[in-house]
Amino acid sequence: MQYWLKHLQEIFNCRKIDFAQFFIGSSQFDIDDIKKVFGNTNEVKIGNTGCYVFNQMIFEKFFPIEKLQIHTSDFPDSRIPKKILMQNFADLHIGEGLEATSMTLDELLIINSKVIQIKDLQMPAKQFNKFIKLWQNGSNPHLEYLTITYPYLNHWQIRRAAVEEDDFKAITKGIEHCVISRDTYRNFKVAGLSHLDRMNGGIDIFRKDGVKATIELNYYHFPVWKMLVWFDHCVVET
Repeated sequence: MQYWLKHLQEIFNCRKIDFAQFFIGSSQFDIDDIKKVFGNTNEVKIGNTGCYVFNQMIFEKFFPIEKLQIHTSDFPDSRIPKKILMQNFADLHIGEGLEATSMTLDELLIINSKVIQIKDLQMPAKQFNKFIKLWQNGSNPHLEYLTITYPYLNHWQIRRAAVEEDDFKAITKGIEHCVISRDTYRNFKVAGLSHLDRMNGGIDIFRKDGVKATIELNYYHFPVWKMLVWFDHCVVET
């Protein structure tokens, strides 16, 4: 395996292993051999390997990790262990494919990563409201960028959700905020990512220590919920 890896790296002039990705069939290989051949990597992606024990061995062999992509189905009972959520990742990506992400408010609150990206999180707007209020009081102190996407909702489901609950009002209820005009554009530098996130409009809120964050809800192609925290190193002058 080592010989073929070096051979391919020479052919494609690729000396560095950018990330390690595990999926169905990966558990057939010895994890120690994989680690020996590929060494350490800053990013690990764990898909549907079909083996909880193998997934646990991945964490044991490849920690510490800067960027981690996982699914709730990677773990027994589809619950991500607290010891993983509490790790100080630069980027934690949860969810992929058609799988919905089930997570409690308490689990969301103990995530210690700078960048949190969650797909299809099943959580009512009232819980997001509570999350924001707790953030204002000091929870998730390292959070810089939170995005929650629902890419598999069709247009009928989006319209129905809008009728059943006004998400904006539910999320901001009891929270002092400032509505920013959609004509106002601001650039945000996401930690660990090469691209800028361009915000148009949104609502600004403040933590008790004065740190500002912007919340954005949009439904361009599918529902997206964003929360950006404007630390000094995240601000890009326009």
